[in-house]
Order: sequence, then C-alpha cells, then structure tokens
Amino acid sequence: MGFKQQILEMRSQIAVILGLITTGFIIFFLTDLSHLQDTRTLTAMDKSGSEVALVEFTPDIPNPPLRDLTEPEMKTARTAWKYFETNWNQDTGLADSVSGFHFTTLWDTASYLLGLISAYKLEIISEEEFHSRMEKALDSLAKIPLYNGELPNKAYDTKSLSMTDYQNKPSDTGTGWSAIDIGRLFVPFNVILYEYSRYTPKIREIVSRWNYKRMFIDGQLFGVTYKNSVEQLNQEGRLGYEEYVSKSFALLGFDISAAYSYLDHTGFVEIEDVEVPVDVRSSAIFGAHTYALSEPYILDGIEFGFDHYSREFAYRIYLAQENRFKNTGIFTAVTETALNEDPFFVYNTVYGENKKWACITSEGLESAEWRTLSTKAALGWYTLYETGYSKQLVEKINKLATPDNGFYAGIYENDQRINAVTTCNTNGIILEALYYKKFGPFLRIMGKDGK
Repeated sequence: MGFKQQILEMRSQIAVILGLITTGFIIFFLTDLSHLQDTRTLTAMDKSGSEVALVEFTPDIPNPPLRDLTEPEMKTARTAWKYFETNWNQDTGLADSVSGFHFTTLWDTASYLLGLISAYKLEIISEEEFHSRMEKALDSLAKIPLYNGELPNKAYDTKSLSMTDYQNKPSDTGTGWSAIDIGRLFVPFNVILYEYSRYTPKIREIVSRWNYKRMFIDGQLFGVTYKNSVEQLNQEGRLGYEEYVSKSFALLGFDISAAYSYLDHTGFVEIEDVEVPVDVRSSAIFGAHTYALSEPYILDGIEFGFDHYSREFAYRIYLAQENRFKNTGIFTAVTETALNEDPFFVYNTVYGENKKWACITSEGLESAEWRTLSTKAALGWYTLYETGYSKQLVEKINKLATPDNGFYAGIYENDQRINAVTTCNTNGIILEALYYKKFGPFLRIMGKDGK
C-alpha cells in the first residue's frame, strides 16, 4: 500500500486525534481565562491609537505631613535595629535574611542597606558605625561571584559569600538571577550615590562588573532560572513589582520603557467594594504567578514618593484591606512574608492567581491557613496614611517586639498565633517606614515643609 493510500485509510483516525487536540486547547484556554469574567479592563484609546486601561482617580487620598517621631515610634525603630545587631556578619558586612539562617537575597540586602541608612539618619547608630557597616557590605558586593559571570546570583551565604540555592545549599553554578531583586538593590545604590558620594567609586565598581545584556530586552525585565542543568530566560515582573523596580533602573539610565507602563496588562477586580488593580497576565500562558499585595506599593511610596498611578493603585490596595476589616472584623494587612513553619514563605494577597485574598507559594500551592497580619505592611500603611484603621493595625502588632531580634513577622489570621520568625525584610522595612515619617521619600528632593 502506497503512502498516499495509507494516509487516506487513516484520515478518520487523524480527524479524531486533531479533534481531541483542538478540544484540549479550547478547554485549557477557557479554563485559564475563566477568571476574566470577574476582571474588568476599563479601556480608552491613547494618542497613538493604543488601547489602555482607564482609571478614575480618587480625589482625597490621605497624605499626612512629615513630622518628628514620637517616643513610642522611636522605640519601634530601635527595636527593629536590634535585628541587625544580632543577625549581622562582621566579616562580610551582610545581614541574614532570616534569624539564624546565614543566607541572603539581593532584595533582603537592599532592605538591610536602607535600614542601615534609616538607623543612621534617626540617630540610632553613630556615624562611625554607619560607615564601618556600609564599607564592609559594599566591599562584599564588589566581590561576590556572579551567575554565569553575568549578574548576581539569586542567593548567597552571608558568611562565605558563596552562591547558594534558596535552602542555603552551596551551588557552584548558581541558580540564576532575579531582575526584580537586582532592581530593589539599585534603590539603596541610588540613595548612596545621591547622599554619600564617598561611596560613588565603590558603587561604580560593583555595577560595572555586571553584564545587563540579557536582563533588559526591548524595555522589559528578564530573569534566569537554572535548575537541573536547564536554564530558562523569562520575562520577569508583574503589576506593582515591575513598575516599582523600574524606577531605580531608570535613575541609572537603563531602558525600562515597557516594564514601567502601569496600563499594558492592568484590569480591575471588585474586592470589598473597591476596584482593585490586578495584572491580567495568566500564569499558565505567561509563566509567572500574579500577586496584588501591599509590599511593592508601600515601598514605592516610602522610597520614591509615588507617581500618578502608583498613588492611586496603592490606595486601592490599602482600602480593600481596610474595608475587609470593616466588613468582617478581621485585621488585614497582607503581603509577601516568611513563615515560621512549612512552606516558610508565602505571598498573602488581596488578589492572587484569580482568587480574592489568596495565599500562594511561588510554586502555586495555596492555603488560607498561611494568611497573616503582616508587621511590615501594618507599619508601612500607617506611615503613609495615618488613618484610624492603620493606627489600629500598629496597636495590634506592637506586641510582636522581641528583646534582641527585632519584630516578629506577623500574626496568623485563623488562630491568632504569632508568626514567630524574625527577618531582615520585616525589620528593614519598619526602619524605612519610620525614616519616611520624619524625612519623606528616600529618592525625592523635599522642601523644608516636606513637599
């Protein structure tokens, strides 16, 4: 039988197979896009003829004036600094991400450096201690090994400076890089360049070692994951995080034109009577989970002073949490956080992976039992808005202070247990937030009246 005849004989089977494949694709896309029935993308045409999200801006977002810290607030700042006295490695000048765990990411190192600047400006530490610590940290960042000779690895041992995985196991090859984490580190780098020019040569030495060719492509951010001898280069960043870190890259002249756009992938979901901004990119199609939560918006406010869109989006993220408290009586301040039990790190969201108030790991596992009232989120919202609700949040988390390790990360919502883990990020952001309350954003030139 000839090949052509065989094909004719098999055409019915081929039709069935193609039908099954087509049905599978239809089911996949309908399932994956089903969440869009709850997502409203309000659109209009811009001057170039492109469709963009249409945002109605809130007229009276709280904006309390800058002021001196109260004595209880100074006590909070001094307590937060205790973490960095206890969990600092004198030889390398780096702080541990989690107490007792000699490991750090660039995101956590950024929190430490900004916490260090805050402690100095708030006169918690002396000028001598500030410069000693800063010099050691920058010296270490100038000599850390780089993934593939290109960019900083995702994680390092804070004692040896060797590359590790997220479980702090040594890795000769490294595990890739995170553009989001690198962008976060560029925030204190920019502050140092503006405020402490004696370190300009060291910052230049650090960043000039790095090869950015694969991290910036067509104005977007890309990260690398290296696992089981396979490397993947993926677009990185979702709404909130992507725009926040783009600002620090822009200050150093990198092209982040696509990453910085707030409206390209933005939709709105009604949560607690608030139209909350969410990233509409599907993880199944685009390969990354989406999280609408507090942290990137709080950091944008206290470090950069907000822009036209982040001011509005941040307030909506906050307001949904305040309304949840009003509607349910449950204190709510959700963000990414370390946990003192398995899975040890989770994204507590206002909206994540198509669900309201989802609690998700980076692998996509979910459980409401992981939801916590976050210490850093509570302090962050309080310093930005000073509303009646944010003051209640601060009263709620004040009991989480430890004598020698700063503040615990939060309180489990379901049974009110303390999330008894102390971290660099929690205590660094507390110090940042209190710096902001007195001095304003780190990277905005302020007048004497704070404007």
